[in-house]
Amino acid sequence: MRSLVLLFLLWIGLTHAAAAETDQGSQTWRAVLFDGRKAGWSQTERVVLSDASIRTREVMDLNLQRDGVSIAMSSIEETVESANGEPLSFFAEIKTSGSTVRYVGTLIAPREFKVEIESAGSKREQTLKVSDEALFFEGQRLALVNGAKTPSKLVVADAFVPSQLAVVPVETQIKSRRRVELMSGEAELLEVEQVIRYPDGPMQVTAYMNADFDPQRIRMPLLGMQVELLACEEACAKGPNQPLDFLGALIVDSPRALSRAELSKTLIVSLKIDGTALAPTNTGHQTITARGDGRFDLEITTRSADSTEEVNALYREPSAWVQSDNVLITDLAKRATKGAKTDIERMQKAEGFVREYIFGKSLSVGYASALEVATTRQGDCTEHALLLAAIARASGIPARVATGIAYVDHFSGREHVFVPHAWVEAYVDGRWQGYDAALSRFDAGHIALAVGDGDPVRYFAGVALLGHLRIDAIRAPSR
Repeated sequence: MRSLVLLFLLWIGLTHAAAAETDQGSQTWRAVLFDGRKAGWSQTERVVLSDASIRTREVMDLNLQRDGVSIAMSSIEETVESANGEPLSFFAEIKTSGSTVRYVGTLIAPREFKVEIESAGSKREQTLKVSDEALFFEGQRLALVNGAKTPSKLVVADAFVPSQLAVVPVETQIKSRRRVELMSGEAELLEVEQVIRYPDGPMQVTAYMNADFDPQRIRMPLLGMQVELLACEEACAKGPNQPLDFLGALIVDSPRALSRAELSKTLIVSLKIDGTALAPTNTGHQTITARGDGRFDLEITTRSADSTEEVNALYREPSAWVQSDNVLITDLAKRATKGAKTDIERMQKAEGFVREYIFGKSLSVGYASALEVATTRQGDCTEHALLLAAIARASGIPARVATGIAYVDHFSGREHVFVPHAWVEAYVDGRWQGYDAALSRFDAGHIALAVGDGDPVRYFAGVALLGHLRIDAIRAPSR
């Protein structure tokens, strides 16, 4: 769930970007509520520095629970820009249960940065070139201030997200003023709607802003819950949190029990998705047929078909979350695949190795990188998947992380359910094949909602569907 923090920061950064045009420094605290229960706080700060550059900082601190296990998460995203919004530097830091990932971007040429990435005590560098259209926080602020003066009051921009090293298209519609309930009473505020166009589908957020374009209330649907950020004093924002176990909201009931024999073959799963434009994804084992009105049939098989698609370079290369070039990972890969003569044998050995290597099967980790897992040997399904993907890539095998739900007989007091899960697809013998180091096997009970290179934003893309998804029927194919 670490990606949850990243997405919050993106939303807050965009909506706050229209802070007062003449302000020399501003600070806003907000309480974060999930279905009315306080789960943390956020802070936005904008400061004009001595050289007239602008520093904008977004901080988030959350405390959630998974099946009774507390998970503390915090994030910082910061950009420094010239007075006209030209990027100068950026910084991001994400912490979950003791693990930290840090990005530091230093300008080396116009719109070109040296990026230092630190994770699990390991550092690596890369060069990042951002387009002329990409806007950092101050650039977004200026775009909204100017957009509010146009007849259409529509702002279309490409927003740079430091914690993702990526640009996301965003559409902002500035609407009319309306009366809104706040922590301290009612106020007449300006309504703003934003659509964030992720590759997996659009996300929508609504904000209510005061005369200085400072959001006083931010509202969004998330994981089947209503999430709100309400401006208040620091003491209010940092007040006691209320226990919130979000895992129960992500569990999906199965319409019937599934036998081991059924799961070892091919299944047709009929889904209904309401309230979002997101949809499941095709994978090596899963083929999607859209039936209209949010209904989908998924054909899931344990035997994948040959693939003609070009393998994305991201699935071959090391990253901040899958450090396949680190010496510890490469040594583990040699140990895990020792004696294997084919890629299939290497993946089978690696799957079993990771299952045994992670001896601390814990829900408290959150979302740790492969290197962190290699060091601590702790984690749940996401940690198993990231370490297995890293070992595969270190062995010269392309690998990607699939996130979605998997069938289990019982979980947390419930029977015959699909639970949030992550596993690996490795490109072996011309096809994507599934491997699950966390469960005892990969089978047709794995419903993929998103695939990616291991970055938590792809994990969120899958989890975001939960709370909107219902399984209506599961059957064997008629042929």
